[in-house]
Amino acid sequence: MSTIGKNIRKIRTVKKLSQAAFAELFNLARPSVGAYEEERAEPKIETVIQIANHFGISIDSLLTKELTINELFKFDLHVEGLNQTKHKETRQAVESIKTVFVPASKQIEYQVQYNNKDFIARLPRVLIPGLGQDKLRAFELAAEEMQDNFRGLNNGDIIIGQFVKSDNYSKLTNNFVYVFVMRSEIIIRRYEKSGKKILLKADNLNYEAREIVSDEVLEIWEVLGFFTRQIKPPSLVVDRIMYLENTVQKLEMRLNSLENKSSQ
Repeated sequence: MSTIGKNIRKIRTVKKLSQAAFAELFNLARPSVGAYEEERAEPKIETVIQIANHFGISIDSLLTKELTINELFKFDLHVEGLNQTKHKETRQAVESIKTVFVPASKQIEYQVQYNNKDFIARLPRVLIPGLGQDKLRAFELAAEEMQDNFRGLNNGDIIIGQFVKSDNYSKLTNNFVYVFVMRSEIIIRRYEKSGKKILLKADNLNYEAREIVSDEVLEIWEVLGFFTRQIKPPSLVVDRIMYLENTVQKLEMRLNSLENKSSQ
């Protein structure tokens, strides 16, 4: 049984769904669900995305590992390559909470009404691990500045931040990623204080560091992790063939070595 097939069966079992009920949720034929679970077929990527979004599971986890029962009720929060030294505990199982989500389409309006409680109340919510923090906010990344050779943060990722007072730069850590809500835009980059200069650095080397003025900063959110919509490609047949070829080559070398020794 493939990983996705095992996970679909586990999800159905935990959620107490029949194959017919599961199929109805995602506009599938009931036999298709059975085929996925029995490794006779693989769901389309559109279906995988729907399943992941519906049950609050990361696409990467759904495709690449067998899910635990605990994970079926939690998001997979990524922290690698960001502020992981400070936030190793974020992968622990904690109670999930709903927090305000600022999609790309609302970010200009957010810059104007970030203090307007009615506007904040109308924004959508996303379910995330509580992380033991009091004030969290989610932002959609609408740029490619933090994409490092297809690693790191990607356009469309959902960034989870913890509130930091905008006038307290002593709490900011060099090289950590922060969300800076400016008067003119929202910037998600790495922070660096150099003397009196405040620089925001991109992981994408095609973008230069930007110097900002503290008076222009409305809010700062320290990035704790992110939800990615990017899917790691499966192992290609070509990769497997290359592995087999390398293995055969090593065996041939060992056989030649043994033959040379026996002939001496």
